[in-house]
Amino acid sequence: MLIVLTYPQPITDEHDIIHQLFEQGLETLHIYKPNASDEEIKTFINQIAPEYQKYCVIHEKYKKFHSLAELHEYKEAFQYAFLSPIFDSISKIGYKSPYQLDEVKRTLHTTKHKIIALGGIDENKIDIVKDVGFYGIAVLGAIWQHQNPVEKFKRIQVKWTENSNTY
Repeated sequence: MLIVLTYPQPITDEHDIIHQLFEQGLETLHIYKPNASDEEIKTFINQIAPEYQKYCVIHEKYKKFHSLAELHEYKEAFQYAFLSPIFDSISKIGYKSPYQLDEVKRTLHTTKHKIIALGGIDENKIDIVKDVGFYGIAVLGAIWQHQNPVEKFKRIQVKWTENSNTY
């Protein structure tokens, strides 16, 4: 599963880029606008073509874990959840990963939850993420801070889907 999160602040041509991402095969867009009001988020979503709106979800409605202990302790069911930051963040300078990947791997192999890797994900980290056992990846900074977000998405998408068995 490959998820793109919107950039927290407005970006020039953001909706055009979002449409191009969907045209390239994006399956899930998480609307991540933490400082936006409910009305602003509704307006943002309404600017996305109707045929793509069904692939958009509000990021804040999904469970996020920021420690393995939190993940171990959580017993409620969910569709999928995020563990972050797996690597040092691209979009939040100074937001460092606290994880040892071998410990994350052991945890993921013992949990029934579908966990998405978030934080510092770029195409050069995908093989590592797959080896650790994540259900999917979520990207933000790698896409939105690149000079050509659509081309960057395509590279990440190719890398994510190559040699995939169960992902």
